[in-house]
Amino acid sequence: MSVQECALYGDLVLYLRDRAAELLAAASDVGAERTRLDAIIHDWFFTPQDELHGCAPRELIWAEQKGEPNPIHADRLAEFFDDDCPICQAMHQEVKAAIEAGEEHGWHWHHDDGGCPLISIYDPEGWDERWAEEDAAFERWRAEQESQHAAPSYEPPPIEDAEVSPEEFVARARQPWLDGSTEHAEVPALHHVARMLAGRVDCPEPSLFGPHYRRVTYDEALSLAVGLHEQGVDVEMLLAQIEAFPYQNVALDWLSQPEQNVAMTIQAMEQVIPADDEDEMTRFRHHRDFILALARVVHPGARLWLQGWLDAVAHGAFAHTSGGGEEADNVF
Repeated sequence: MSVQECALYGDLVLYLRDRAAELLAAASDVGAERTRLDAIIHDWFFTPQDELHGCAPRELIWAEQKGEPNPIHADRLAEFFDDDCPICQAMHQEVKAAIEAGEEHGWHWHHDDGGCPLISIYDPEGWDERWAEEDAAFERWRAEQESQHAAPSYEPPPIEDAEVSPEEFVARARQPWLDGSTEHAEVPALHHVARMLAGRVDCPEPSLFGPHYRRVTYDEALSLAVGLHEQGVDVEMLLAQIEAFPYQNVALDWLSQPEQNVAMTIQAMEQVIPADDEDEMTRFRHHRDFILALARVVHPGARLWLQGWLDAVAHGAFAHTSGGGEEADNVF
């Protein structure tokens, strides 16, 4: 929902209050009716709601304005986790223990309009027209992409077969994560990590027609691997999670914003995917469980760093493509 739309909805509440006061007063005391309606609105702001997991609207509003996460009440914690998901239940117990100990648990939730704001109810024609324009613009963009020849993806320089000197071997051995699990014993594990990330990980990127994803380049993957390592992330465990994921594409915002992505996944399972579509349900369950597993590897501080890294990369890439340069490779 846009900022102006939120402001206009606030104006709408006051407009409805005044019109309702006039109707209720029936030519008597409009001021008294307005006061009565103000009390109803006030109570709504201060009353806990089930759909807000026991929070009052005012709690979410002030938390967001102060840049804090939405409150989580211990007696409503179970609502955030599925009973039939072992990973969810393990995270449930971890978060519960952290709350009881008064520690930072790293679990956040977000409330939104579910993708269907008030304007879509009262102006369905305008809503359909707006998305028809978006769809048409996307189709034009996709046709342009398909008409271009895909540029070859970047490959790091090949490893030379020349004999490695003792000095060079020691220098390489001092690079992070070098062990016997690499493809070649003399190749630093850092570059092995970067090559794997460059083959599996996608970066969200803004465009004129909304966000889309592209595969990270080798250089970006290298800086990403170094940064996550410096933030204290167990990169080997992260790689193991990614390699075990049964699908090819892994989005980086799954790592930086796991709560929002899990919430959207669950919402799609509950509201969008037909209940009898077992294949699609299974796929979304895999994605949900995978994102939750990633959240256990990438701690909140690293997520904050990763979000800054993504913003910097996306801004640089968007500025490049907007300036008339070539489109990024592997955009889909």
